[in-house]
Amino acid sequence: MFRRYRWVARRLRTALKPAIVFEIWSTVIFVVSFGPASGWLLNRLIAASGQYAVADHDLVGFFMSLPGVIFIVLNITFVLAFWFAEQVGLLIILGEANRGAKVAVSVVLWERLAQLPALLRLGLFQAVVYLAAAIPFLAGIWLTKRLLLSEWDFYYYLNVQPPEWWRAVVIIGALVVVYAILALWLYVRWLLAIPILVFEDAKPMHALRTSWRRTRGRFWRLGLPLGAWWLAVIVTSSIVVWIIQFIAAAVLERAGFRLSALIPAVLGALALMAIVELTWFIAGKIVHVCLVGLASADASEGEPPVRRGTIGTSRISPRALRLVAWVVACAGVLTGIGSALAFVERLDFDRSIAITAHRGSKLRAPENTLSALEKAIEDGADFCEIDVQTTADGVVVLIHDADLMRVSSEPARLRDLAYADLADVDVGSWFDPAFADERVGTLQEAIDIARGRIKLNIELKFNWDDPALTPAVARLIRDNDYARECVVSSLDFSSLAETREAVPGVPTGFIVFHALGDVARMEADFLSINAAQATPGLVRDLHRRGREIHVWTVNDLHNALAMIEVGVDNIITDRPEELRALVTDWNALSDSEKIALMLRNLIVEWDRPEPSEL
Repeated sequence: MFRRYRWVARRLRTALKPAIVFEIWSTVIFVVSFGPASGWLLNRLIAASGQYAVADHDLVGFFMSLPGVIFIVLNITFVLAFWFAEQVGLLIILGEANRGAKVAVSVVLWERLAQLPALLRLGLFQAVVYLAAAIPFLAGIWLTKRLLLSEWDFYYYLNVQPPEWWRAVVIIGALVVVYAILALWLYVRWLLAIPILVFEDAKPMHALRTSWRRTRGRFWRLGLPLGAWWLAVIVTSSIVVWIIQFIAAAVLERAGFRLSALIPAVLGALALMAIVELTWFIAGKIVHVCLVGLASADASEGEPPVRRGTIGTSRISPRALRLVAWVVACAGVLTGIGSALAFVERLDFDRSIAITAHRGSKLRAPENTLSALEKAIEDGADFCEIDVQTTADGVVVLIHDADLMRVSSEPARLRDLAYADLADVDVGSWFDPAFADERVGTLQEAIDIARGRIKLNIELKFNWDDPALTPAVARLIRDNDYARECVVSSLDFSSLAETREAVPGVPTGFIVFHALGDVARMEADFLSINAAQATPGLVRDLHRRGREIHVWTVNDLHNALAMIEVGVDNIITDRPEELRALVTDWNALSDSEKIALMLRNLIVEWDRPEPSEL
């Protein structure tokens, strides 16, 4: 195996510079083309279904529909074709270097473009095969979940982790591992298709068949050097980035909150980490293709063949390509500077940020109980988020799961129980024996406790098809004249429209775990999303449309500060007391200290120093 790496090192002595330039251009072209093209295709396919976006429960249906399948196939096809095109260019550069010739990158880029139709056909065939191979494994995962994890609410299995949970984890894990091995095996069997296409002028399907024949019985011999190399790339780059971050953190500790020291330190560290990761990634791809070329030579029992004939001429001269490169680089720098200045100008340091206690102060009391609501009030939260469902006799109660297994170990589903059946159910002992007298609370009781003390975020929880839930909640809000002291949120968008119609003026929020399309156009007063999905662009888009953005579930100061920076309106947390203190400390800082803290937060976590210590 080490002989292969030494051969690669010898070949790269003459081919390294054009290979790096080619890879940089390929990366730029991919970033500029793939993101916009994929987004445009997705929006067109979703719009064809008459919606702006699809989220959560609708995602599975979308991906099982014809538009969803088309989107998956075309995206995988494009990614594979682009990767194949990179291999074509690098193989041409290495092949020319092998015979002592130099080649202009502009010529290789043009040659790669000429190969694109064949590479798209190659990518389409492989995409279809990979997806078809995944079908039985996906069916196995679905069947496992159906047989082992469907009797009770999924949160019961996730939190309690009974024996059937671990059996399902083992089975699903085994299915994932087996599919990954199958996909790698297919990749190795088709590994030589690109060298065959480049050096032997073969048609796409002929190249695949030939590669399949030549790689028979050679899986480990071909795959092991590639796997070892990529493992080395990942480990080495991670270690180097960690060292840079460690040194940068030490520098920032000495710099304190002086912007004159912070700005160059943070920007320098971020630039260095980005360069290291990009360099290793490019090196990984170049050496990967070199190893593929050597594998092709081994399969042909000779030196890597020289490409038949000469490569075509480019319609873009090397001088023009260099000029375009400088223009692109200057445009990127100017865009970055403009974006940074615009970001600073848009900062609103005086805006208020609300804190929502997630299911009450659930770390101090049993979740979704009246005690948790009282604790949320004590902790200074602005809102208390509660999950509501109806019992069999239509009473709206506070509970998250479809059954009582997780919170009381009672093997009963809520939809089968009347409210009177819950009178003796203990939903507090699982949390702490001190809450042994805790019972399932009602929305009416929560309203009575919260009125004038804290606002409620009432989440409509549809663990089953419950047509009574939305009307019952709307009636309680209307009868208690409570629309100004609450918001209503749900994963089910249609229930929000029904709520707005029944109670005009009550704010509604659409909860999104995962979404495709333009979710900012969904008709709701606020969007409630996972904090990891909250980007400055999405926040700006929502604010421009007069809507708010709420993020969940943020439990550490580093992430909370990041959410404050991007401009969210409401932070949903299990730790309302700590987050309230953080927001108070943040508001006590000067504008320059806030900017300094935002810069530091890119590298190190904030330990909430007292304002007087800054």
